[in-house]
Amino acid sequence: MVCGLVRLPEKIRGVLEKLVRDLSQRETVLGVGLFGSWSRGDAAVSSDVDLLVVDKQNRPCEFVERLELGDILIDLNYVPLKWVSGPIPPEIDQKFFETQVLYDRDWSLTNAKDWMVKAFRKPERVNIRSEVYLVDADVYLSRAASACARGDFQSAVVFASVGLESLLKTLIEVGFLPVSNSHFVRALDESCRKLGFQWVFDSFMKVSMWGGVGYREADRRLNLFRAVWSDVSSFMKDHASALDSAHFRVRSRLNYYGRPAFLWGMLARGQAIVNSGAYAEACHYVSRTLVDALENYAYLVSVAVGERLDYTTLFRSLKGLRGTPPRVYEAAVEAFDVRDVTRKKAEETVRLAKETLLGLRAQRRDLIQNLVKAA
Repeated sequence: MVCGLVRLPEKIRGVLEKLVRDLSQRETVLGVGLFGSWSRGDAAVSSDVDLLVVDKQNRPCEFVERLELGDILIDLNYVPLKWVSGPIPPEIDQKFFETQVLYDRDWSLTNAKDWMVKAFRKPERVNIRSEVYLVDADVYLSRAASACARGDFQSAVVFASVGLESLLKTLIEVGFLPVSNSHFVRALDESCRKLGFQWVFDSFMKVSMWGGVGYREADRRLNLFRAVWSDVSSFMKDHASALDSAHFRVRSRLNYYGRPAFLWGMLARGQAIVNSGAYAEACHYVSRTLVDALENYAYLVSVAVGERLDYTTLFRSLKGLRGTPPRVYEAAVEAFDVRDVTRKKAEETVRLAKETLLGLRAQRRDLIQNLVKAA
């Protein structure tokens, strides 16, 4: 039995034992580890399995490959060897921290894991990750303000939510909870209550416009995701040459999103969240995945038709780019519930997101130093 798999359900354990053996036979694979919900012990029946794969091929960045083995969905997260043998990028700290090493040819994965266990909760390392969150927040809130000024109010409110969410990951970390796309709202709520930052959670819910959503609305947004995926997947098939010539990061993300197994897993996990009564969580799960998919899709369309893409006005681009199916824009607008956003609403949303960000920025370092050090 592969070490680290003993606590998994027998069906999953059997599949992973064979998969890890097969991966270990590849010349380029140096290590394999289990991370995510099955490693943490908080997986649901609908959760996929996440494997970290250390690969010595000279790829420029991490990429994910989804496998469908029977009725089990497995994501292989390939990371370059230089990310293990050299400085670990802070964006993948949590993956290394959670990893249970299943195979390690030269101890490089084990050594990286051991270092991360010691460093992960230290204020210095938390601050490094928080700086990354802050940069992402600034980028998206700048896009939101620019989109608002240029009359794309739909992009403005969506980017305001994404930007604010980026920095709020710091509060989740300081609250000693994992950052997860399918548990984000719950973890943020719990952390804000623990830290006395309920005003931050209330601001986030207002910016994101998820307060008061019920079963019907959450289920509707999940079905709208299916509609967007259908047209995006068809466009990818019809423009395979453009996809092949796209930037590696865009190509790898779209190849991941475009697989039927991705849609199957997305809908199964999303429906499980809806059925649990966590309706705001389900809306977040759909929205956050959809933003990334649409940004990469819009880039592909621009390459395919030879037009320049303006990321700042994403929704205007989705509507106006030549060759893109009109249903993508229509379904996306409904999925984010931004069809009737006015200038006033957009300006208020962007202002609230910025004010919340500034409030957190002023207290971020003290929170990290005092609370993480005291743990």
